[in-house]
Amino acid sequence: MGIIARQATFNTLLAYFGIGLGFVNVVLLYPRILPADEFGLTRLLVSIATIAAQVAQLGAENTVIRYFPYFRDAARKNRGLLAMLLLFGLIVSLIAMLVLWASHGLLTDVFADRNALYSRYGLLLLPLVLAEVFFILLRSYSRSLKRTVQPTFIREFVLRALQTGLIVLQWKLQMPFGTFMMLYTGIFLICALALAHDLHRAGHFSLGWGERWLPRRLRRSMATYTIFTLSASVAGIILGNIDQLMIGAMLGDKSLMHVAHYAVAFYFGSVIAAPGRALQQVAAPMLADAWKRDDRAMVGLLYRRSSFVQLLASGLLFVLMYTGMEDLFELLPPSYAGAALVAFIIGLAYLVNSSIGLSASVISMSRSYWLDAISSFAMVVINLVANFFLIRSMGLPGAAWATLISLTAINAYRTWFLWHRYRLWPFDRRSLLIAALIIVLVLVVPWLPLSGNPWIDLPLRAIVVTALFVPAAYVLGLLREVEEMVRRMVGPNQ
Repeated sequence: MGIIARQATFNTLLAYFGIGLGFVNVVLLYPRILPADEFGLTRLLVSIATIAAQVAQLGAENTVIRYFPYFRDAARKNRGLLAMLLLFGLIVSLIAMLVLWASHGLLTDVFADRNALYSRYGLLLLPLVLAEVFFILLRSYSRSLKRTVQPTFIREFVLRALQTGLIVLQWKLQMPFGTFMMLYTGIFLICALALAHDLHRAGHFSLGWGERWLPRRLRRSMATYTIFTLSASVAGIILGNIDQLMIGAMLGDKSLMHVAHYAVAFYFGSVIAAPGRALQQVAAPMLADAWKRDDRAMVGLLYRRSSFVQLLASGLLFVLMYTGMEDLFELLPPSYAGAALVAFIIGLAYLVNSSIGLSASVISMSRSYWLDAISSFAMVVINLVANFFLIRSMGLPGAAWATLISLTAINAYRTWFLWHRYRLWPFDRRSLLIAALIIVLVLVVPWLPLSGNPWIDLPLRAIVVTALFVPAAYVLGLLREVEEMVRRMVGPNQ
């Protein structure tokens, strides 16, 4: 548990640094330096590439993590797993790129806008997908080696820092948009190469092709698991990305402008998920080992603690986001103001998602992994159907409501299943205390009189919220898990 505490904390801190850089990029730079439709195109291409890469890698990310304990053998270069993984990545990347190239005309018609931006720059999807597939696969290998901080550092910090540098360079040099987009795409390739270099530097980039080992029985088991977890892998990335794709396809010749507005609002709301993402990066390999040993006690402990810690951390972020909402949108151009409701709904959706901890990982690493596939597929279907009807009737808020509905419905089912099948339950009375604390602060803090200047009021509200939340959590006895995590961080590995 000491390893989990240390790496989860480092990952969380890196995620927050990334959030800070993301705030600079998404709120202060992109909307002011790029026209809304050009900014929207960057969001749209990343969304398409992310979904395409998740489909292309066929669930291999979770498969590598779950089955790595069977390959682990440093003397035999982990039985050639990396070599097989890279060959697989090359094949599926080329197939995905070919499909996207052949579909360029169709996608141009779907995402047509008044400036024909997608028609001119849509083929930049090809290197984006290549970079995404290899980053996902190398990240899974790194996480299996319990090297979770390095891919988080590259994804959360390096990627955004390079984007900050690029948008500042665009502001200074006023490069043609085509040049900007090529450099923007290159950043993702750099990050994939950086992760490969990190593995090489640490002595873990030994291909081991001559040591490769994949017996028929294990191959069948892995193939079955991969098929069932594909929908789960895709579903996790579809939320938020499919919203932007459907907005781009359904809201007319200003669709890329609407994508930009939604992307900013979604960024505000999705910040709530940062603690969960950081913890999941570390805990998934631990869950795989625990299920392999049939250590139900360890699985239950990880499940309960993840729920509590995520709800506490995400609850604080939700209060900070909600109480600073008006000030945040005052920092943006006036055209973005209508997206404030989107940010609130997305924030609420991810608060609900955080409250159930590692339920998806607990299921996907267990013998009931098929349930994760079925529930994830159901979540995608609910999200697509809800998006279709709600975007048409409500515009941008409709996409946010679709996310909230699909996440809440499927998370409720997963929580029930884990209790019914394994007698695992994530909540206790402290969960109710956290919920009550969140509600009280959300109702009280917005009424506090401040200066009216968003640059002053944002940090003031953050200080006030933190000064109220942390002592109240301490008095209510909600910080014991955090204190124990800190003790384990400074103690020896366990």
